[in-house]
Amino acid sequence: MYKKSYVPFINHEEMKFWNNKHDGIILYVILLMTFTFSVRASNNLILTTIPLISKYYLNFNGIEIGMLAATAMGSTAIMSGFINSKLNMHKRRELFISSVVIYSFLEPVFYFSNIYSIWILVILSGFFFGSIMPNIMSSAGTINDKKLRERTLTLYTLSLSASLIIGPLIESYILLYFDLNQLFIFFIPFGIIAIILSFKIRFPEENHKTQKKINVFKNEGFKLSVFNNISYDLPFALILTFGGIFARTEFNAQYSVVELLLSGFFGLSFLSRFFLTYRPAKRLYITTMTSVSITIVGLIMVYFSDNLITYFITISFLGIPHGLTFPTSLTALSRSFKKDEISVANTYFFALMMFLAVIVPSVSGLMVYSVGLRNTFLLFTIPVIILFILILYQYKKMPEVNN
Repeated sequence: MYKKSYVPFINHEEMKFWNNKHDGIILYVILLMTFTFSVRASNNLILTTIPLISKYYLNFNGIEIGMLAATAMGSTAIMSGFINSKLNMHKRRELFISSVVIYSFLEPVFYFSNIYSIWILVILSGFFFGSIMPNIMSSAGTINDKKLRERTLTLYTLSLSASLIIGPLIESYILLYFDLNQLFIFFIPFGIIAIILSFKIRFPEENHKTQKKINVFKNEGFKLSVFNNISYDLPFALILTFGGIFARTEFNAQYSVVELLLSGFFGLSFLSRFFLTYRPAKRLYITTMTSVSITIVGLIMVYFSDNLITYFITISFLGIPHGLTFPTSLTALSRSFKKDEISVANTYFFALMMFLAVIVPSVSGLMVYSVGLRNTFLLFTIPVIILFILILYQYKKMPEVNN
């Protein structure tokens, strides 16, 4: 009998591998998760609070709120797709650290925002955030062993979910005593932690000549990952931008209750990723089909919600595909590219998601203005069903990514 490992989800043989072949890897994974938690908690504060401040403090209408969210994502996509993706490892690391520092200093300034400065702050914060997340995704995939790499990627997404649960809980408590714009001051410690840890983040070694030759967009695994992630990014962007407004407008929910609502959503997302960490998906097809099906049903349930409790249950229910989709997409990416190509693939993947996040708030803002909140949620089932069909087609074209 061997002595049980104290590291969760890792058996004795895996633990021995980590200790012998990857000196300090466990400590690094903890560091990576802590950094991810700090940055994502701060970013989620901006994404979920700015729409509320815009509507209830600055009197923006649905179209303006959608445009504000689109502006944030657009600047993120520009940094990720057109700047970060063009740099070599050393320049990318310098940009990454600088971006973490600037982003952390920008966030508290939202406390002073008005109808004019909020646009500038959203553009700048979104821009510098664009060099942070794709590099963290790449750093999480630097382990050579396939099984451990996929488990580390899931642990990375688990820390994302944890930040999205604990962050709104903190916000909900603070809102019992302070105003929405004062929330940003309380999140300064997260920025300090991120700055300190940013100097320790590892970047994968790259063959720059090889990277210039790859056409990421022709890779079938890349297409599958994109379609898979879009199937949930569509409703997720809608929930982030208008989910809280829906609760307040339709059911007169208090601000603190709105934040608790998001904690329920991210709570089930966390449990879904926790399960994938314990039992990594071998057949991605099953996970994907489950995720997309729940998304379609959940959007329909939002349309029929007639009280705050039903709405809370429904939004929480939609947290399940949120938890399953992103790690499944990252796993498909990692199975489709070589180690020296993954940074470029991750960067373009993240940039595409950000460009999508420009379109969705703009379109949803126009739809909310034209047909109302409830009808907007229902109509979003149509593109998800279309993506469901495209995903099925991609899996048939490349069955090898499913193993």
